[in-house]
Amino acid sequence: MRYFTILALIFNCAVSSTDVKNTTAATKKESIRNSSVWGSEEDVKILVDLEGIASESIKTLDTEINEILESKFIDQKKFYLDIDLWKTVVTQSSTEFQSDYVILWYDDPRNEFQNCYKKFQEWENTAKKQKDYFSKNLCTIPVQVEFFNEELGDKVCLGNSNLELNFSSFSVSPFTELQFVIPETKVYGEGCSNFKIKQESYRVGSDELKKMAKVMSDESIKKFSSAAIAKKKKINATYK
Repeated sequence: MRYFTILALIFNCAVSSTDVKNTTAATKKESIRNSSVWGSEEDVKILVDLEGIASESIKTLDTEINEILESKFIDQKKFYLDIDLWKTVVTQSSTEFQSDYVILWYDDPRNEFQNCYKKFQEWENTAKKQKDYFSKNLCTIPVQVEFFNEELGDKVCLGNSNLELNFSSFSVSPFTELQFVIPETKVYGEGCSNFKIKQESYRVGSDELKKMAKVMSDESIKKFSSAAIAKKKKINATYK
């Protein structure tokens, strides 16, 4: 019996060691900077905040009715995509959503989204030709999220979530759309154990989805990083 116990302990240690190695490898892989797209660390260091971040707003199809002075009006939600050259990440955030969180689109999930968008276009073209009207899960993308809360002060909690992208086609405008669903997500970190991100969903039409895919593409990021770095180098060379 003791012999089997020892073997079990050795096996558990081996598994734990493998998990640590895999986690370390994943962390190292994530931290590797793709300089050909984001620019080198040395080049980015010459930029200031405004020069290193580009922002684009994406309108959703969701609306909400607000009441001010007994008059009603419809307010369309939107979120913002920020290209952050220092962190090599595209962040997605909105002060209009109920949850105080930010989706971090690192290169791996960002590339998965691009593949998902290509699939969306294929489904969209086929559905329009065949007049197929349906809703179906298109893809699921693992993403990391940051969570903020007044009770936490300056602390930022992190969570790992699976973003669900659901395709829908209709017989009326907007004909096709993509629903983004962020399930309830636990967050971790010191002092974060009592917090969860509530489920959130929003819908994006085909035109806005195209804009979103463009912002998150390697081509757009490379164009922005190259232009920002070149402009700053020219200024530094001119004003000595």
